[in-house]
Amino acid sequence: MANSLTRAYLGAVGKAQTGPLGEALRKFAADPNDAAAADALAQSPEFAGTTRTTCVATMLEAGHAENALPQTAKATINCRIFPDVAVETVRQALVTAIADPKVEVTTRDKPQASPVSEMRPDVTAAITRAVHENYKGVPIVPYLESGGTDGKVYRAAGIPTFASSGLFSKPSEMFAHGLNERLPVVSFYQGLDHIYRLAVELGGARRGR
Repeated sequence: MANSLTRAYLGAVGKAQTGPLGEALRKFAADPNDAAAADALAQSPEFAGTTRTTCVATMLEAGHAENALPQTAKATINCRIFPDVAVETVRQALVTAIADPKVEVTTRDKPQASPVSEMRPDVTAAITRAVHENYKGVPIVPYLESGGTDGKVYRAAGIPTFASSGLFSKPSEMFAHGLNERLPVVSFYQGLDHIYRLAVELGGARRGR
């Protein structure tokens, strides 16, 4: 799956990547119907959620005692759904994949879909200046966050919403949502400065301390 935002992002990252991964990024950005490139990216944890809807069983629950067969079993499946894909479409895909009429697949809570926010020149410029305070010359390219944020409430109400953390770390060291989720100490303080710069510039205030 792709849209103009994800293709621009993957193409830009592909220019900086070497080897088979870089080639797959560039090919997918040029042609999202390139199945081989898409499958190659699906093997990369960093890009899998950017190119398709993903569903993973994150919690399993069954049984009431160690010495008894379970009478019931439940799996909680977390799905990161690509924009413009209906929740019911994903639920039906899970039903088809499980292929067992005895298994009931229900949607928890009331998941809310929201549209993509098109980037604004003033926001892009402010983020660029904030990032270049610490990392001059780094290319600034918007990307589609493959996860839920409270910004969906604003986007669903017609208010474009953008996120920019300014945190720099290696993908292999983030452990996002894990028990050992982390970031470098220097990135924490740079992130504070980053948000401060954006708040002052986009808020129309003069910078001062």
